Amino acid sequence: MSEQLRSNAVTLSWMVVKNWIDRVLPVDAKVWGVPRGGAIVAGLSGRTIVQPEDAEYIIDDIIDSGKTRDYWTSKYPNAKFVAVIDKQPPNREFQKSWVHFPWEEEPDIDAENSVVRLLQFLGEDPKREGLLETPKRVIKAWKEMLAGYDQKPTEILSKDFSGSGYDQMIVLKKIQFTSTCEHHMLPFVGEVTIGYIPTDRVVGLSKLARIVDCFALRLQIQEQLTEQIAKSIQDCLTPRGVGVVITAHHSCMSCRGVKKIGAEMVTCSLHGVFREEAVRAEFFSHTH
Repeated sequence: MSEQLRSNAVTLSWMVVKNWIDRVLPVDAKVWGVPRGGAIVAGLSGRTIVQPEDAEYIIDDIIDSGKTRDYWTSKYPNAKFVAVIDKQPPNREFQKSWVHFPWEEEPDIDAENSVVRLLQFLGEDPKREGLLETPKRVIKAWKEMLAGYDQKPTEILSKDFSGSGYDQMIVLKKIQFTSTCEHHMLPFVGEVTIGYIPTDRVVGLSKLARIVDCFALRLQIQEQLTEQIAKSIQDCLTPRGVGVVITAHHSCMSCRGVKKIGAEMVTCSLHGVFREEAVRAEFFSHTH
């Protein structure tokens, strides 16, 4: 769970849940609750039945990705599926929020419990000495590795300077980064080269490194990361053009699947005059 999600946390009270029950569920409804949050809401309604196949309403605490809803509606199509919070479009109120229900533990502890469950699923004993602090460390690590969600590229690039008439290419090479593949949640590491030709404003070199981290410290694919870096520089600095090249090694390819250690992936994004042959050639001459 990222710091952004925690700072956007919405805590629901017992009364909010009770008011939702009174508004949505008929007094004589036959209700079955999805374990575990839905079962609690169903219990609060006083309308709970034992067998889900007899239910008129299948209830959950939250619809997030929609997978739980799809599973239960396919299994019991005659029941109406409802939830206290629905994040699915067109509902937008809670889409980027971490919703905290009153029966849940604090968000960090709840997230750590998910790691405990995962360890158990993998056949491990979370109570053995080497794993006692692992859930806390995992959540702390993910917060650090996904800290880019809290960073805003417009703020990073807002401090610029007069270029004093400089109108040639500026290149910053070998910006090292670590990101996380959104498909397997495994790291990929590499280097970024950024080049741009200013109009009248330039930016401090450290800001170019920071803009890499802003997007790298998120769940990513390399193609998107490359384009996001280039587009943010183009939009914020309005240079004559910008180019970004990324070379990276992907753990999802080296430690699993085809297991090809040493394979490199190269991506590039070119905007403005960097699409012209001569400028493109000059930029790529700096990337070796």
